[in-house]
Order: sequence, then C-alpha cells, then structure tokens
Amino acid sequence: MKTAILSSFLVVVTARLTPSTSSVQNSLSLPRGGATAAQSKAITFADVQEALRIWCDGVIEIGQVYSEGGDYRSVAIEMIESTYAFNLDLGKGNQVLFKPTKAYEHPLRSNFDEAVSYFAGAGKYSEDKGFAIQPWSKIRFDIHGVFITSDCATAMGHYMFTDANTGSEVRVEYTFQYVRGPDGKLKIVLHHSSVPYNPH
Repeated sequence: MKTAILSSFLVVVTARLTPSTSSVQNSLSLPRGGATAAQSKAITFADVQEALRIWCDGVIEIGQVYSEGGDYRSVAIEMIESTYAFNLDLGKGNQVLFKPTKAYEHPLRSNFDEAVSYFAGAGKYSEDKGFAIQPWSKIRFDIHGVFITSDCATAMGHYMFTDANTGSEVRVEYTFQYVRGPDGKLKIVLHHSSVPYNPH
C-alpha cells in the first residue's frame, strides 16, 4: 500500500486542448470480487495525476463550447458521466459525495442532476450559475499529497483557475477520492473544494 506520497507537481491545462483520456498502464493487479479485469488493476500515483488533468480538460471544454454557443450542457453531462461515479453501483448505502466551491444554499450534494446543475447552471438549484461556464481559459493544479490503497485513492492540493474574460486567477483547495470504474478509468466518489480561509 502506498501512503502519503508528497509531490511538488504543478500541472497546467490550457484552453483548446483536446480532452485527454488516460493512457497509463498499471503494473500491479489485485483482484476484487465481481470486478472487471480493468477495474481490478491497482491505482497508481500516475493514474491520479492523469485523472486530475482529465477533470481540468473537461471543465475547460464545457466553457469553450458555451462561449462558442454550442450545446455545453450535453458536454457537461458527458464530462460528469465520464469522471464521476454517479452511474456506478458503489454498494449498499454508498453514494458519491460532492461538496462544490460555489454553493451556499445547497453545499452538500450526492446525485447526478445536482452535479450537472452546478457545472452547467440553469438546473436543479437557482443558485447555480454554472461553474464551468465562467468560463476558464487555464487550470493549474498541484498535488500536496495522496493516500493510495489497492482500490481507492485520495488526493489533496490546489486548483488555480484563470478567468477567460479577465485573466484573473482563483485558487481553490480540493480533496478528491477515486475508485476505478469497469472501464479502467478513475471515477470520483468524493469531491470537496473550497476557497482558502481568509482571516481578515
């Protein structure tokens, strides 16, 4: 088991990149009952890094399509379906835990429609203006540390979002937890993000 791996990684994802798909191959395999061969592969640090980058690609693409007058909501739905575990059987009593940054009236969420509402806006809650349709031109992220077991990984660090309209940068603290889906790709089961504490 790998634990508490610290990293000075700082990754930059910019607009106009083609959304990435993970090409990382794992060297360890620990079978789990009922899991597919791809799902049984042990999660690696490289997998986590790639999953974070794919999430950035997805958020940027939603904003690009919105700015171009396209069907950004369908893009948001596809992004959430591919990166979160809402459509997976996580076992009795388990659910995806989603605590987004810009949510006040409904800060704690746990279903697909609530996630779509947050990223694309005009959905389940009136407070959702569409986080991904800000839009953002660049997203940097660092990884402060990870906790990895054979079938679960948690990462903590910062996302730095660059506003496509003003060029200003917003820093957000994140904690993401992943499991591997039947297709072999990491899926988010815990998303917690917040702006840094300001004592003044």
